[in-house]
Amino acid sequence: MFSKGICGDKPREENKIRDISVTMNYLSLPVQKSNVNKPRAQVILAPQHGLMDWIRKTNNTPNMSGTNGKLLSVTEDELAKHNKKTDCWTAISGHVYNITPYLDYHPGGVDEIMKGAGIDATALFQDIHSWVNFASMLEKCLVGRLITKNNQKETSLTKSKSLPNRLRFDFRQQNSDSLTLFIYTTCINLTVENIFVYIENSKQILILVFIDGFIHTIAIDLLELITNEFTVRISSDSRTQIEIDLNKQIDRKWKSIGKFLPNHLSICTVQDFDPIYFTVTLIKRTPVTYNTDWYTFSLPSNVFMVPPIGYHIRLRQAKDGIIIVKPYTVVNRLNNGENSSSKHTIELLVKHYLDGIMSTTLEKLNIGDTIEMSSYEGTFDIQRIDMCQTLILISAGTGLTPMIRIMNYVIQQTNNGKHINVFLVFFNRTEKDILCREELDTISKQFKFVVHYILSEPDTEWTGETGYIRGELLHRLLPPSPSKDHDIQTLVCICGPIKFTTLAVELFKEQNYNDNHLHVFLA
Repeated sequence: MFSKGICGDKPREENKIRDISVTMNYLSLPVQKSNVNKPRAQVILAPQHGLMDWIRKTNNTPNMSGTNGKLLSVTEDELAKHNKKTDCWTAISGHVYNITPYLDYHPGGVDEIMKGAGIDATALFQDIHSWVNFASMLEKCLVGRLITKNNQKETSLTKSKSLPNRLRFDFRQQNSDSLTLFIYTTCINLTVENIFVYIENSKQILILVFIDGFIHTIAIDLLELITNEFTVRISSDSRTQIEIDLNKQIDRKWKSIGKFLPNHLSICTVQDFDPIYFTVTLIKRTPVTYNTDWYTFSLPSNVFMVPPIGYHIRLRQAKDGIIIVKPYTVVNRLNNGENSSSKHTIELLVKHYLDGIMSTTLEKLNIGDTIEMSSYEGTFDIQRIDMCQTLILISAGTGLTPMIRIMNYVIQQTNNGKHINVFLVFFNRTEKDILCREELDTISKQFKFVVHYILSEPDTEWTGETGYIRGELLHRLLPPSPSKDHDIQTLVCICGPIKFTTLAVELFKEQNYNDNHLHVFLA
């Protein structure tokens, strides 16, 4: 069995080391087909109990889980015991939180949030305010994982039975020293970015195919050993077919492909999938600003991964007996003629914080040092850009990272004759904090992208826009909100800190934008 965590079989981290996710991330707003603007009773909160007060409280409090920082495996029976105002746990998307400290900060009131006390409140949460990034808001309240009555493997496999199987698998040996795997799909827009391949110990192969928010798994314990030299391609005859060429360590015909692992041909959602981790090597680091560096990591030879635009990976590192995990959006150089990372490298744009656990770790890495990286995650659909005529990008600080590859894609489309009106509103603290300014100024002139820089702490020489994100500013700088007849012709992408993102969504909805117009990156 694979030891990295495969769809349908999700092993846990060793209990000897605590697994703390610095930011559990949910990238996009779920599409709501009903109750989009479901009214909620207005509750007057006590003084100093607003959103900003809660954020300050979490920033100043190391841990509010009540478990001394230990992550627990919580059964449904154990969860049900914590259903009082003085001891209140709830579960959302498989994670259990001690929300007792948050009760008085909940904008809907204590009674409303108590509806989820002691139960799995995922459906209730999604119905009321699915766009809220609960993982960041309740990060310090994380108790652990919810364990259902069925074991993890049975639950995932049971779920997959109700999902459409969009894969068929076959293999062929034209030569005794190699073989080709064939994966047949029903996806007509298949690219290599849909495919992740991991070879473990030269014997087991895991292939993940990302289609429409689901991960389809090919998992095989091969008959004999193979090398890490393999190629991945989309068939030139059929754009729905994947072909993977493998090289054998011993030159002889195989009587069979080997044994299919239990999760072979299983299906699960992107959100339910535990990422695969592997070791990458730092090969280049370039300063971008006084506190931001561009990192380039080389992938190991046993991994094939070309993350789609808008997707992210996680970095993982053990530090003082604690496993630190942090997501980062995959980027590439702005206006460099490419729209995806190399098949052999992954690039990240990282801002260093004095108290940043992962960023300080990265800052200490030397060229040639290694760190663990995960398979990619995300839900952004690049076809959404293909359909739009107006693209609005709202970024704060390193929230620019997903926008870089989006802009590169638009540049490519522009060079192919398609015209998209692009508006970037980029918020920063000071002028020296503006990332990639030279490149942004260049493309704004060359491709007529409209770029606005907004500074919250400008110096006396700054003549541009100032302040924070607000309705008046968006109304003045951006085109009119779209009509219902042109619902898919406008796309708004938002990325920044949680309070920034939350406010941005509210401001756009106040200006008659709906969920069909909005995509929020929350990595």
